[in-house]
Amino acid sequence: MAQGPTVTMLGGGVGCSRLAVPLAAELGSGDLTLVINTADDLWRYGLRICPDIDTNLYALAGLQDRVSGWGLAGDTFRAMDRLRELGEDPWFNLGDLDLATHILRTELLDKLSLTEVTAEMTRRLAINTRVLPMTDSEVSTVLTTASGTYSFQEWFVKLRAGGPLEQVRYEGIERAEATPEVIRAIVDADLVVIAPSNPVVSIEPILAMPAIRDLLIARRSSVVAVTPIISAVPIVSDGEAHRARARKEQMQARGLVHEASAVACLYKQLAGTFVLDRADAVQRSSIEVNDQRVELADTIISDEESGRRLAAALLARL
Repeated sequence: MAQGPTVTMLGGGVGCSRLAVPLAAELGSGDLTLVINTADDLWRYGLRICPDIDTNLYALAGLQDRVSGWGLAGDTFRAMDRLRELGEDPWFNLGDLDLATHILRTELLDKLSLTEVTAEMTRRLAINTRVLPMTDSEVSTVLTTASGTYSFQEWFVKLRAGGPLEQVRYEGIERAEATPEVIRAIVDADLVVIAPSNPVVSIEPILAMPAIRDLLIARRSSVVAVTPIISAVPIVSDGEAHRARARKEQMQARGLVHEASAVACLYKQLAGTFVLDRADAVQRSSIEVNDQRVELADTIISDEESGRRLAAALLARL
């Protein structure tokens, strides 16, 4: 059988996972590799938690809680309830079944790299898509507000994205290196996709490693970015509203307006094509001035069919 096209997608959690599933389905005999942000990772109760990696693993395995966008469908939280009874504040909710993932990862990290551990998890979950952490080094997104400095998860979960933000930085990024597996995945791909993920806390940490940025610049014509923002469509989900509010604060901390055109501008050196939602077509000309090709599509993935249509549109260029 002839080998199909290879696609590598850079992304974070919810937005990336929603596109990863239909992309994997549409590729058929082709190969999909995900390069996932790890700057949201944290230690909690002695366990290494990798929220963006796990969100994508659960989605690809068909286990994701589709309502919340994270965690395992049907999970319970009795362990967290018991911690509250013991006087703890388990502000970062970990499901009882989800805990098994973190326990296993932490044990395996004694002997293996995060890349190797993630590969082992994909094998055990019978996932065909390759999932790569952006680096094996520990990197942490740190946010500064008028009241103090917090890790991303503290600010996003515990403080409910309470802003305004003064600064967003990636602690440890200067020591981090893209793994050989990530480099190879970008070099060998027929198409590189920047997922509709948060540009500041999901995509920028990946791009902050010079090797990755330089590779994308060198192959700009075959890099396509999908907008994570649709200004003209009202948000009805509480989870989406929370993510949008956080994203707006983070972009403002970078001096950016919360619009698709601002995201396109962030990627102008890297992505030759930007996929803009049809509802925001008015922003097309402001993106094209950056010498970026604009393609209009329905970018909201609300069900399997809408996901397949967007995936097919991306793959039509191959």
